[in-house]
Amino acid sequence: MIKILIGLLVLSVMVFIHELGHFLMAKLCGVAVESFSIGWGPVLLRKKIKGTEYRISAIPMGGYCGMRGEKAFVKALEENLTSIPKEEGGLYSASPFRRILIAFAGPFANYISAIACFAIISAMGSIYYTYSNAIAPIHCYDSSAETSAKEAGLQVGDKIIEIDGKATDNFREIMLEVMPAADKQMTFKIERNGKVFEKKMTPKLNPKTGSGLIGIYPFVKLQIEDVAPRGVANTAGLKKGDVITSINGKNVNNTVELQEALDALYESQLEKTNLGINREGKLIEKEIYIIRLEKGGIDLGLSFQAQKVIMKGTGFFASIAQGFVKTHETMLLTFKSFALLFKGIDLKQAVSGPLRITHMIGDAAQEGFRSSMTEGWASLLSFIAIISISLFIMNLLPIPVLDGGLILLSFIEAVIRHEISPKITYRVQFIGFAFIALIFVFAMVTDVLFFIG
Repeated sequence: MIKILIGLLVLSVMVFIHELGHFLMAKLCGVAVESFSIGWGPVLLRKKIKGTEYRISAIPMGGYCGMRGEKAFVKALEENLTSIPKEEGGLYSASPFRRILIAFAGPFANYISAIACFAIISAMGSIYYTYSNAIAPIHCYDSSAETSAKEAGLQVGDKIIEIDGKATDNFREIMLEVMPAADKQMTFKIERNGKVFEKKMTPKLNPKTGSGLIGIYPFVKLQIEDVAPRGVANTAGLKKGDVITSINGKNVNNTVELQEALDALYESQLEKTNLGINREGKLIEKEIYIIRLEKGGIDLGLSFQAQKVIMKGTGFFASIAQGFVKTHETMLLTFKSFALLFKGIDLKQAVSGPLRITHMIGDAAQEGFRSSMTEGWASLLSFIAIISISLFIMNLLPIPVLDGGLILLSFIEAVIRHEISPKITYRVQFIGFAFIALIFVFAMVTDVLFFIG
């Protein structure tokens, strides 16, 4: 419930910022704003100030900015007029250029908020946990897996130290380079037993997510970082710093091999097993109970050593610069993601509607705050920035009903120096509305299927 409330609040703030952009620009352009609401539906509170009625409405999902003259378009259709009636301070009384500014201001407000979010993240600094750049290729454990890493002949323990000339010091940095590069050939610099060589690899498209994959896991050594107080490992006497060397008599060198051994035990009828442990150079054995989880898998109550990366906070101007850089990097990635929609990805998995986005925002915030206050804010602000950029791009698409549609129609009017007939505008808007409604229904269906799953 808390996750949903956080998600609703964040979505409301983002839509509010969007509508605030329209509101401020309308005021600057001399268009009267008759109503400005936080939320939709029945009005709970209202206050009229200088001709604008400010409202707080019942449904906490964004809001709206009601400008004078918007209903004049409906009147023109009902009375079969050849032009939209004009009135002082009305939207359609403003010049096409001013209408373009008003329509653009909403998405632009989202663009600025994305820059601000990334700038704040940069200023705060952040801490994240990842693993080293050593890898455990999937094909080494599943011979049937056809991956880019298999084609390149990568081996367990190889280190990916550079991709396309960019240093990759940990597994997260490897993923940040590979995931947006589906179907793009890349040059990987590999270190193996002290020797460095290059391999060409093309990440393959993951149809469920649209991301690039080369078929690797992180190579994580089995040195215990934490033992759950009430877990079976704690009962068996395992300690931080112990290194697991075998399970049920089978040697294991990393978390992938450990997981394989645990999967085999899950199917067995055993209630206990033996763990081989290296404790300060001495080899010992510990008997441990097998706790099978209902959703599958075995819980040992252990976590293994990760790499802690500290990103120091930046100064004011450096933070603003970083905000611009990250925003435009994310915009480029978003455009690439749109292109992937036509490359055979699973739209049911890749397209999220408002329900799933709300859940994802709350989930990101909750998981982040569990780690630390800084990590929580960084996760939340990052998610806000990404969705703000999506709102910026989507609303500028030249589709009627969206801001981009009004910009396009106003631009055409400015070029031909003649008002477009209300009937033509209506037909174009109807097509746009049907298109948006189709996408919305599809997104809602995928959301419902996601939550059922």
